Amino acid sequence: MSSPKIVIFNDTHGWHSKQLVDALKLLDITAILTDLADCTIDLDHPAGIIIPGFEDQLPTAAIVRGIAPGSLEQITLRMDVLHTLAELNVPVFNPASAIEHTVDKARTSLRLHLAGLNTPKTWACENSTIAREIASKQFSQGRILVIKPLFGCQGKGIEKVTNLGEFDAIQPVGDAFYLQEYMAPFESSHWQDWRLMVIDGQVCAAMSRRSQHWITNFAQGAECFPAAITQEMEQLAINAARVVQADYAGVDLIRDQQGHYSILEVNSVPAWKGLYQATGISIADHIAHALAKRISSSHKVPFNNAVH
Repeated sequence: MSSPKIVIFNDTHGWHSKQLVDALKLLDITAILTDLADCTIDLDHPAGIIIPGFEDQLPTAAIVRGIAPGSLEQITLRMDVLHTLAELNVPVFNPASAIEHTVDKARTSLRLHLAGLNTPKTWACENSTIAREIASKQFSQGRILVIKPLFGCQGKGIEKVTNLGEFDAIQPVGDAFYLQEYMAPFESSHWQDWRLMVIDGQVCAAMSRRSQHWITNFAQGAECFPAAITQEMEQLAINAARVVQADYAGVDLIRDQQGHYSILEVNSVPAWKGLYQATGISIADHIAHALAKRISSSHKVPFNNAVH
């Protein structure tokens, strides 16, 4: 029997893809690197989709490491490929549903809230008058707000506003307002949060990110340190990944001034270079082993019997 052949999707393959390729190779799994944007829907094809490197077969599994920005139509086509692979019983880390639940911050906030998990107070709307009224009310109650792009990562495009003058000066990305209550640090002027990596319902690594600035992303220059975590933190992260239906996720937690933890974000296509450098733990090895288990228990639809 030939060894499994899987696909790793990303628009720019680099360090993370190499880590995965090497980890999978140790398990006798071959990985082909490609981009979701290069896939084709073709109903003359038995499976209905063509993935570069898999013209005559379906991949045994798929890992999503990145999806390039694009129009609504382009993103929809890429999600179509992921949805179809799952419908053909091809394991996908992470499935389209998890990506849809997390790429849109409002969707994530709603799922966390409805599941009863701690997350900062959040408002999202399109109407600028309503958004301004929300901001005015929060400022009158002494709160500071953070405005974030609905779609975004690595701390880019985030603004902190303390009054209506600052609010009015900001043009929200895509004319969509996503507002969150600013969480003051547990220790004054000591900005810190935690990134926990959850894979198949278990936390495999955790780090603390500390910064001289209130934005604590590794990509924005924060320092990363290995972190011991409490049972509260561990359970929050596991529950957050479960709520968004993610096989693997980077869950960001923050501690408020009362000492309680809240979920800031759930990333279903998480980078882990900072986590690896801080802890020495190979996240790629954990993902590879989780995927190998999923492959061994999956029942993929035979290629020649794939339904259109």
